[in-house]
Amino acid sequence: MFAQVMRSPLLSTLLFLSTLGLFYLLKLMLSGELSTTTGRIYCALFAVPLGVLWVTLVRVYNRKNPKDRINVWATVPFEIRGVDEGQQWITFKACRNVYIYYSSCLPIAVGTVILLPSNAVYTLITFGLLGLGQFLVYSLTMWKYSRV
Repeated sequence: MFAQVMRSPLLSTLLFLSTLGLFYLLKLMLSGELSTTTGRIYCALFAVPLGVLWVTLVRVYNRKNPKDRINVWATVPFEIRGVDEGQQWITFKACRNVYIYYSSCLPIAVGTVILLPSNAVYTLITFGLLGLGQFLVYSLTMWKYSRV
């Protein structure tokens, strides 16, 4: 169960949304809507526990799975690692579906950002929905082809 959580796209989604939240806090601090001290406190209360949790989870996972270790500073998503030819084919199909998703949703997202009032919240929500959609398409495709 723990290995599935560590390799789950939901964990990547959580990190993605957390990054968007930190950028929103930075935007509020730079625009003056939030004092710098308060913003730093919010960032510290948000980012430090999340970072400690991530490092702890990776260390526990690496102890339990010494042959299948995760790098704390990994830049390649866990989902991309192809173990064998079958897994590589499933990953190819999932990445293809994500590409199709982006080719249809990016024009809609651009239109939404342009047409809505100039507000960073709308832009962040649009990016968040694009990211969640990507993980949803990827996960559903992986689930569909992994059952076969």
